Amino acid sequence: MWICDPDFANRLPVQTLHKQMDKSAKPEPDPALMNRHMLVRRAFEAKAGEKLTLAITADDYYKLYVNGVLVGVGPAQAYADRQAVNHYELGQYVRAGENVIAVHVFYMGVITRAWQSGDGRQGLWMKLNDADGRPVFESDKGCRAFYPTAWRERGLLGYGTQFIEEVDGAAVPEGWKLPGFDDSAWEAACEHPSDDHVLMDQITPPVCVYEKKPALIQRRSGVWFADMGEETVGTAHLAASASRGGVIELRMGEELNEDGSVRWNMHCNCDYRLWWRLSGRERDETDFFDYMAFRYIEVADPDGVVEPDSIGVTVRHYPMPDDRGLFRCGLPLLNDIFDICRRGVQLGAQEAFLDCPSREKGQYLGDGTITAHAHLLLTGDARMYRKMLLDFAASARVCPGLMAVAPGNEMQEIADYSCQYPEQIMTYYELTGDIGTVRALMPVVDALEDYFDRRRTDSGLVENVTEKWNLVDWPANLRDGYDFELSQPIGPGLHNVINAFYYGLKKDADRMRALLGLPLRNEAEDVRRAFIRAFRLDNGLFRDAVSSEHTALHSAVLPLYYGITEAEDVSAAVRLIREKGLCCGVYMACFVLKALARNGEYALMNELLLSESEHSWANMLREGATSCWEAWGKDQKWNTSLCHPWASAPVIVLVEDVAGIRPAEPGFARVSHAPHAPDSLGDIQLTIGTVRGRLTAERRAGVWTITQETD
Repeated sequence: MWICDPDFANRLPVQTLHKQMDKSAKPEPDPALMNRHMLVRRAFEAKAGEKLTLAITADDYYKLYVNGVLVGVGPAQAYADRQAVNHYELGQYVRAGENVIAVHVFYMGVITRAWQSGDGRQGLWMKLNDADGRPVFESDKGCRAFYPTAWRERGLLGYGTQFIEEVDGAAVPEGWKLPGFDDSAWEAACEHPSDDHVLMDQITPPVCVYEKKPALIQRRSGVWFADMGEETVGTAHLAASASRGGVIELRMGEELNEDGSVRWNMHCNCDYRLWWRLSGRERDETDFFDYMAFRYIEVADPDGVVEPDSIGVTVRHYPMPDDRGLFRCGLPLLNDIFDICRRGVQLGAQEAFLDCPSREKGQYLGDGTITAHAHLLLTGDARMYRKMLLDFAASARVCPGLMAVAPGNEMQEIADYSCQYPEQIMTYYELTGDIGTVRALMPVVDALEDYFDRRRTDSGLVENVTEKWNLVDWPANLRDGYDFELSQPIGPGLHNVINAFYYGLKKDADRMRALLGLPLRNEAEDVRRAFIRAFRLDNGLFRDAVSSEHTALHSAVLPLYYGITEAEDVSAAVRLIREKGLCCGVYMACFVLKALARNGEYALMNELLLSESEHSWANMLREGATSCWEAWGKDQKWNTSLCHPWASAPVIVLVEDVAGIRPAEPGFARVSHAPHAPDSLGDIQLTIGTVRGRLTAERRAGVWTITQETD
């Protein structure tokens, strides 16, 4: 059975999915159901080390404890008919005699990118099996449940991402996660009479959670200051002598103010403050629920009750092997650039590829072109990439042109991102050889192509894609003066960027069909010719729109990237890129660097990669980055996230174009090695993951050696 808070047992689910522009369909969640916490316990007898397997899921989220030990968190966000189930082997946590599984379930109740919430679906499902597959127990009224009011909220962070928490220690049942706790006063769990979740095994492992201590702790006039040493994603924790009562305030941030205090009102528009009301018992430990992205912690402790050795962070992210995704060369700047990009990808990969683990916590389709590609090269783990593709395929229920954010109940649509979906599938195939996923997604791509074809006019190009945002680049001040009104909805007229992406869609959709042995549509070349007729200027460049004579960087780069530009016009595009540099957002920078590589302009590619202008990864480092950012500088966007993996293009370029490692056939069975590393980098060592194991490329004394190890 699915068990739930009784307030949810007889409610019909709220329809939260709708077209972005259809404001009449946007639901209004019940405020009385927001920020609901449920504690569930189930005791059982076992032998020490007995092999037991737990299947578990929750809506919105759970934290799982066995005999007081945090075992895991989850599940991955999903639509209710794809409810993700996690599996845990519990033998290492089980002792002889009485054991207890304790679960903290959270329902946010807000329409947001961060949770599949606000739909009235809440609760927990779990089943514990023995070594022979026989059930030890299942979630039913035999579980004991408690509905605490300890986790209070003081407003919302970011874009409704999470609550600012105030935890009342006195209202948290002492020892509830441990065997022997007296739960006789708790209620029998409420069984949901008509739950509609459809359970599916999660195709990715749960995020890993582990404890990390600060690199520095100092006492400063009644305040404990802790520096984690680098950007960190997780939940701050500490312990204190609680007998004196009182309130402890925690402040987190990614930067320091001029006076050395923590800037908790962050650049990304999150105010990271938490409150912990001590219970009056002998000792308390914090139990904040949600996670944040930060580097520094301040703990206001004027009475000196906090145990400084207890201050730390429960870090969380998708598992990333320590021996993969490593790069070193003779140029410290490039090493640092790689490191902040790797860190950004690591921290941004939670249960999904998040645009940022702070302000939004949403999985954006366009970000996946960069983040998913970089993650697969770093780790060799294709499961997250595949899950992303399936997540967005599932969003076709809302629109065959796909949503920009999925899963999630905050509806957003971006035309540029949808057009990149077939390219993402083909990149995934080239790195994995998984033709089955390509075949499964072909009908989704057929419908996607049909959706954009219906917006194609007599010009042969798409126009007036009014129900989706035409992004071009973000933030708007990094569009290099793109001369077309990008309002929502878009104004009338033909413009360059959406049609360059449309050509890419047509081209990659036919690549998929060719791979599967299906009839081709053979329309990409018609689109290319129509694009040249509409946008080519006499100087060999392309205009931003038919109504303009201006050429933004983007209007030259995307045709070059997709192969629209005629051979005789390539030099004009390259000259423009050399002149303008990276006067674009960090997202578009990936297309700039790859466009140069695809056209053999490796010297300029390397020059931009190592640029030290205000639009560069070097500028992030100058301003103190320990993970890559949403924009080139803190003040280049009004709410810049300082942990944003869509800026990780250097990972892709360093692997594929500088070190020259590309699959000669899908899955890295062999390596086609054509390096374009400048001599100035000196000796190089690069270790990446592949779906078959680990690959190391080394250059010493100008000689390259490639080594592959199979898992």
